[in-house]
Amino acid sequence: MIPRAARAVLALQAVEMKGKPPFTLWRMMFQELMSSFLGAFFFFFVVFLINQVLLFAEDILSRGADFFSVVKLLFYSLPTILAITIPFSVLAAALMTSSRQNADNEFLASSTLGIRPLWLYIPFLIAGLGIAIGSFYLNDWSIPRAAQRYKHVYAELIRKSAKIELTPYSIKKYGEKLLVTGPSKAGRIQNILIIDQKTGYDSNAVTANNVGIEFSADSLAAILSMDNVTEEKRLQNGNEGDFSITQAQSADIRIQIQEQMPNYSGAAPSEMSLAALAHQIKQKEGRLAIRQEENRSQQATALDSLRLSYGSLQVQREPADSVSLKSQSPSKSENVGSVLNALKSLRNQKIDDTSLQIYRLEYQKKFVIPSACFFFALLAFPLGIGSKRAGRTAGFGIALLLSVIYWALLFAGQTFGYRQNLDPVLSMWMPNLIMFVATAVLWIFRKITKGHFL
Repeated sequence: MIPRAARAVLALQAVEMKGKPPFTLWRMMFQELMSSFLGAFFFFFVVFLINQVLLFAEDILSRGADFFSVVKLLFYSLPTILAITIPFSVLAAALMTSSRQNADNEFLASSTLGIRPLWLYIPFLIAGLGIAIGSFYLNDWSIPRAAQRYKHVYAELIRKSAKIELTPYSIKKYGEKLLVTGPSKAGRIQNILIIDQKTGYDSNAVTANNVGIEFSADSLAAILSMDNVTEEKRLQNGNEGDFSITQAQSADIRIQIQEQMPNYSGAAPSEMSLAALAHQIKQKEGRLAIRQEENRSQQATALDSLRLSYGSLQVQREPADSVSLKSQSPSKSENVGSVLNALKSLRNQKIDDTSLQIYRLEYQKKFVIPSACFFFALLAFPLGIGSKRAGRTAGFGIALLLSVIYWALLFAGQTFGYRQNLDPVLSMWMPNLIMFVATAVLWIFRKITKGHFL
């Protein structure tokens, strides 16, 4: 029989547990969450890394990139990979932990000891919120810097791989131009045929002698210097087989040998920091407001002109010289018609900036993806305790399924936000909102069916 004093101590401990669980329990839950997070992180990281390699493997290998350049490109791709790896790793870790603890009856044992379900929920929420905040700052700091360095390495790779060779008796294609060469003498090609295939098989052709090669200062093009040039050019409006022939004693032809990088100095919205993105949005909104104000001003001017034109017609209806009236009325009527058409055109003109919507969507995306860590942790706990007895394996399988669903929802929200011009906040936060609603439904369903949360 337990002494009265011992029973009092046990009762006091049970009352204290209802206030909060022992620190040891929280520490063990955090340790299991972090170990599961590392395992899931390694899995998702390898998957997304392989996907990244497959995306640019063909392009990189076709340029003959050296091993060091490939490693640098992969390294500068890591921040983008981490941005999507971390949230899915949190989801898998939380589901694996909650499913395993539920399979081993740890939640039931904790409930028997008088520990409230809310206190068992807190470690998941703290881990999700902490990783979400850390992921947000990591993305905002690393992605813009890595994107600029990636562009720099890629530009160097393009510059190194850009080359054109004039070897005798060869057929080579550079872009849309096909070069057929003859014999060589003193480092110069004696005969060459250049076929421009831009407009089809019966395209323009150039024949020449004594061909030499130089490169432009930016290494983007090769310049062929030629003698005795004959150009056969297909006539745009002529019949099939009709050509014009142009001859010259000497000429130069510029051949593009590598693509230009128009965005090398700029940055895409996804590559900007949050502050830079907000600044760009503010500038675009200002320019759009100016254009809209100009449109309203033009409408007001056209409306005033229309009123004046109608007023002048009213004056003409008053008794006046009939000859003068007949001679002026047609011109006045035409003027009114032109002003009216201009006013209708201004009112029907849609003043918008499609790029502004893209920037707004990316701005919301900067918050949505990191915050998914918290919403995943919010959903994983009730989902894990309802996974019967399958344990960690079932938790990981459910995490993979939810990852695919979430990615599809995120893609759909971004697509509808751009194409249907939906509100960026609603379209981008829709996946997280669905996760929150699913969490509430799971808790309500569990309360109704079982009469308790655990």
